[in-house]
Amino acid sequence: MYSRKDFTQQQLLALYVLKQKSKLSYDYFVDDFRTRDSAMLELGLLNKMPCASTLKMFAGRMETEALELIIGDCINFTRKRKLNTAVDATGFELEDGSYHYLNRLGKASKQRKSLKLSGCVDTDKHIFLSTKIRKSKRHDNIDFKSVIKKAKRNSGKNIKTNTADKAYDSEENHVFAEDEGFEHIAPLKNKVSVWRTKGVHRKKLRRHFPKKKYHRRSIIENMFFCVKKLCDKVIYSKKWIMQKKEMLAKVLCYNIRRLVKLGRI
Repeated sequence: MYSRKDFTQQQLLALYVLKQKSKLSYDYFVDDFRTRDSAMLELGLLNKMPCASTLKMFAGRMETEALELIIGDCINFTRKRKLNTAVDATGFELEDGSYHYLNRLGKASKQRKSLKLSGCVDTDKHIFLSTKIRKSKRHDNIDFKSVIKKAKRNSGKNIKTNTADKAYDSEENHVFAEDEGFEHIAPLKNKVSVWRTKGVHRKKLRRHFPKKKYHRRSIIENMFFCVKKLCDKVIYSKKWIMQKKEMLAKVLCYNIRRLVKLGRI
C-alpha cells in the first residue's frame, strides 16, 4: 500500500533535472550516474541509485506548478530588488520518428512538429522568471500578459523595464505595462510618421526610441540558445503533460547552472 520511500523528493527532482542535462534516456542515465561516485555522495545516495521506473513514476506524479514556482524563485538567490526583463518565444522540436520511417507509414509532413515556449527573463542576472508552453502555433503576443503576471507572482518582485521585439508592439501592451508599474519597450511595426502612429505610448516611442535599453532584449535569445545547447532542443516525451514537464525541467536546469556561475549556490 505504501512505498518504502528510499529516496527523498529532493533527490528525485535533482536526478530528473540532471537527466535533462545528460541528454540520455532514463535507462542510460541511471547506468551512467551509478558510475559517478562523487555525485552520488553529494546527493546522499550512498551507493543506492533509483531505477529508471522510479524516476519515471516521480516525473509522472510531479506537478508542473511546482516546477514553475521553483523557476520563478531562482531570482531570489540573487540580490535583485527590481527586475529588468525581456519577453520572447522559441520552438522546441518533438521527437516523432525519422522522416523516412514516417514516409513509409504515410504520415510524413514537410513541417516538423514542435512546442512553443514563451518566457520572461531577468536580463541582468540572465535567469528565467516564468514560462508559458503551447502545443499549437499562436502569435507571440497572446502570452505577453500571462508571462509578465506569472513572473511578478512567482518571484515576488516588481519589474522596472521590459523589452520585446516587434511581435509585442501594441498600445494595449503599453497600457497594461503602465497599470503594472513598468516601462514596455518594443520597436514599432510600421515605418510611418508620428502623426499617423496610433496610441499615445507608441507615438512617444516613435519620437524617442531608447535604443540602448532595447538592445538588452537580445539576451533572452542567447538564453534560449543556451537552454537548447545545455539540455538539447528536442522533447522526447510523448504525452502532452510529460512534454511540458520535460521542457520546464530544461529551463530549471539552465537556471541552476546560471546560479552556480554567479556563485549563489
